[in-house]
Amino acid sequence: MKIKSEKGITGIDITISIILITLFVTLIATLMYAIHTNSNSIERKTEATNYAINIMEGLKAHDFDTLENENTDEFENITQKVDEGDTKEERETGYAKRITIIDYANLPEKTNAVSGLVKQATVEIAYKDGDTTQSVALSTVITKSD
Repeated sequence: MKIKSEKGITGIDITISIILITLFVTLIATLMYAIHTNSNSIERKTEATNYAINIMEGLKAHDFDTLENENTDEFENITQKVDEGDTKEERETGYAKRITIIDYANLPEKTNAVSGLVKQATVEIAYKDGDTTQSVALSTVITKSD
């Protein structure tokens, strides 16, 4: 008696293979999208942090007496100079800044501080990340040196 060998693929084998391939492709595509979105978010936050650091370093480079006390609620767009051949123009970067400088003695929790010696500077950078607005804030104290 000779047993017939079963060579070939049945319909159920093909169906199961297609389902598994579809599941893996969907999973990989979802992971790649999440990684790409997260990477862009990290890149935007890093760029906002760089803007904040550069602005903060510029504030520290100013003379202490020229730092005016500021406390504004509005953001100002950050522009960047771009060289295009013979013309130089400024383009908006998609980031906005708010700089707050307060005399340390004027802070609510500092009742016994001497005015005019220390100022608290806060730089906040706001940017759009997808459909939400994110922000990065850096704060430091700047002292008067003799």
